[in-house]
Amino acid sequence: MSFVPVEHVPDVLDGRAGFCLRGEWGHLSAVLGGGHICQLVKRSHPELNPLWRPQWQTIDPERFSPHSDEDRFGAPPDGRLLAGIAGHSLSFDYFGPPSQEEMAAGLSTHGEAPAVRWQIFREFQEGRPGVEYGAELPVAQIDFRRTLRIDPEHPVVYCEEKARNLGRADRPISWTEHVTIGPPFLACGDTLVDMPATRAKVNPASYSDAMMITPDADFQWPQAPLQGGGFHDLRTTPDGCYLRYTAQLLDPSRAMGYTAIANPSAGLLLVYVFRRTDFPWVGNWEERFYLKTAPWGGKTFCRGIEFSSTPLAVPKRQTVSQGPLFNESTYRWLPALSETTVRYMTLLVDIPADFQGVEDVSVEAARIVIREAGNGKTYSLPADGSFLRGEAAGLR
Repeated sequence: MSFVPVEHVPDVLDGRAGFCLRGEWGHLSAVLGGGHICQLVKRSHPELNPLWRPQWQTIDPERFSPHSDEDRFGAPPDGRLLAGIAGHSLSFDYFGPPSQEEMAAGLSTHGEAPAVRWQIFREFQEGRPGVEYGAELPVAQIDFRRTLRIDPEHPVVYCEEKARNLGRADRPISWTEHVTIGPPFLACGDTLVDMPATRAKVNPASYSDAMMITPDADFQWPQAPLQGGGFHDLRTTPDGCYLRYTAQLLDPSRAMGYTAIANPSAGLLLVYVFRRTDFPWVGNWEERFYLKTAPWGGKTFCRGIEFSSTPLAVPKRQTVSQGPLFNESTYRWLPALSETTVRYMTLLVDIPADFQGVEDVSVEAARIVIREAGNGKTYSLPADGSFLRGEAAGLR
């Protein structure tokens, strides 16, 4: 092996420090400002990073000043988040904007986690190379740690996240893996999105006047009703100018959930696999040249496929008070002085140009098996299925 498996990098993105995990198959990189995973690159596709890279020059969020940086990154509560956002971001311990009172107290969109400096606590150079990194969230009184480890030979990433409540009171939280993809992996007419979703809901009309789909509508994934009649298949990525968000409930009968994003023309499939008890919801956020304010400038094309404990990006009080949606909880509890753990896996898979999308993903003892839609072809990667199964052996 001619490379260092775990490398500290002074310039991961826009001069921001972070780290890189390298395997024979490729690499993963993350910044310490906000903890965002910003690169996930396979050697067979060296110029293709599926994760969104903002078109603006980012900075570490702890450097953001509302007085000097608002013109570049926008006003509170979004400015601090957007100053440093990239790729796979974490929204924690709430999902969406702060309340008016929280904003006045200095909180920003999507919680403290993407807005503070993370640090590396441990490194793993042998076996599965990796790092444990994270941050203490002072307002939430939560210690958050993420451990990323990669298979050295196969494009599989193992992620375990732990949240420890430092307070003496139970706390309602939202836990959202805000995975956002961008060009060239995201391409109109090419990119396909699949998940084992059932019922879904569109955001209210106040969210955007360019959704095309019907505001507030309940529907069955992936056929969202259009405002002018008919339906739009949300598996696809159309041309046009739009901003929209839909919340999808994953099939309650499943033990494992997944999101699968394919670009057959580019020959690459990005898959996340996770326990449905950890993440019963997937948010679908699509921005295509609609937002004109800073830093967007009407130039951004990206799509978030966000597996989560929470369906809608609203202030925490609303998340809690609105009650269940489709008979599913919209948040989870972090008990006093206790720790909660979630796990997921990320895979990169080579696919043919005529790939039709994903019908199912199953977790086996020694591999992940992906079944193609339409023809039943299977693709598999060697993987440790017990990482997700835990004590619940034999789950699908």
